[in-house]
Amino acid sequence: MNALRLKLWVSLVFMLFIVAVPGVIANHAVKVIRAQQARSEASSQSLSAFQRLAVLGYTLQQERYTDPSAFVQDRELYIDGVRSHVTNAERYINAEIKMISETPLKRKQRASEIEEEVKQRETLKKIGASLERSLKGDKPDTVWEDLVFEAIKIEEREAKEYHRSSIETFQGVIDTMTLTVTVVTICGLLAVFWGQRQLIRPLGNLLQGTRAMAEGDYTQRVPIVGTTEFRAIAESFNIMASRVGESADTLRRSNEELERAVARRTSELAATNRSLERSNRLRQQFLADASHELRTPLSIMRSEAEITLRDASAQSVDLRGALDRVVRLSELMAEMIEDMLNLARAEEPMLHTTIEPVDAVAAVTDSIADFHRVIEADGGKIVLHEGPSSIIVEGDEARLKQVIRIVVDNAVCYSTHAPNVEASVSVEEDHAVITITDHGDGIPAEDLPYLFQRFRRGSKRSGSGQGLGLSIARSITEAMGGTISLTSRVNVGTVVTIRLPLMSPASAIDGAST
Repeated sequence: MNALRLKLWVSLVFMLFIVAVPGVIANHAVKVIRAQQARSEASSQSLSAFQRLAVLGYTLQQERYTDPSAFVQDRELYIDGVRSHVTNAERYINAEIKMISETPLKRKQRASEIEEEVKQRETLKKIGASLERSLKGDKPDTVWEDLVFEAIKIEEREAKEYHRSSIETFQGVIDTMTLTVTVVTICGLLAVFWGQRQLIRPLGNLLQGTRAMAEGDYTQRVPIVGTTEFRAIAESFNIMASRVGESADTLRRSNEELERAVARRTSELAATNRSLERSNRLRQQFLADASHELRTPLSIMRSEAEITLRDASAQSVDLRGALDRVVRLSELMAEMIEDMLNLARAEEPMLHTTIEPVDAVAAVTDSIADFHRVIEADGGKIVLHEGPSSIIVEGDEARLKQVIRIVVDNAVCYSTHAPNVEASVSVEEDHAVITITDHGDGIPAEDLPYLFQRFRRGSKRSGSGQGLGLSIARSITEAMGGTISLTSRVNVGTVVTIRLPLMSPASAIDGAST
């Protein structure tokens, strides 16, 4: 029994020795493979650095001939780029030298490889110096081309040698592991012990990973442990988890893009609806503007005709004057209709104005003259106070008269008694100030902030207007670069002030020369 026990122990030690030796060899081989792979990657990085440096050199040479002026302007920037590439490549070579010094190699082989890398580093510096001379000089220096091609060949050879060596070493590791597996299968107890450690743990990791994925956590990764098969399964599982996670992200992005597209289309539809609503409002506004703007000249024309017809003793001069006013107002109505049509076509609530020198005093005089007979027929009066004989402003004469008629018409329409209107024209700083005052019913204070809004009328709704007159007057005044304001007190009257910029001397000279 003791002998058997001794034999078993000796056999166990022998088998452990047989297993341990390949394991040690495999461990050493794995370290060598890792070192060779690391050197292969470092050599590949150095190769890429030289290749990028070559591409940069050819690109800069091409830039020199295609756009010399831009090349000269950006020469310092190009030189900095060359230095940056040289620095990166030198860092890779230094890392490769450090890696060679830490790799278990023979002393002569290590010294030879380090010496070769040092030569590569010196070649790199020569390449950088040649490129800088080429960029700084008027003629290109082509020394760097031969040097960089030679360096690329050396790095390519090193990368291939390291790759081939790692493959051969890896094949040796595979053979060693095959031998180890063969030995392990002979020993049943050791195989059971090995199986418990090498099978159950990877299975538990896989179970944990699958549960995490079932719960929607695609970031969970399975540790790559155990036998080669379980490592492959873990790698495949991790790849699958990555792809599923990418698919989930793609689906999420697609849903977000779809939601953005739906929101964008919804916004476009809402904008279209708003445009249609605006078009409808503009159509209604056009009709209201047309009815409002045509009402005043029509009323004046009718009053002129009725007064003239009632006057049986009217002379031909009076008849001609009345007819002249009717013709002038009919021309005004034609201009208004044309403006309304243009307004409807453009779908913009702004009348066309032509800015030119205008005599504000003459415009006010002509506009008030149209109301004399109408106001006097109602027992009222309209007076223009004396002031400057002429004040030249920048504006549109027809539009300015339209604004004055709107204000005077409001003063007449919104007076329960005989209208009493006063007008004056003066100069304040660089503006002409037209003031129209009526002594009518006045406007409540709560209505004043809204009087210049479209379709807004005062709470005291006398007259038949649509609440457009003052809005149109403000639009015309602002189009001419001026302002219009209103103050009022109930049972006292209303004062409307129109301010227009005076004609500048430069504009007056241009107008005279034209």
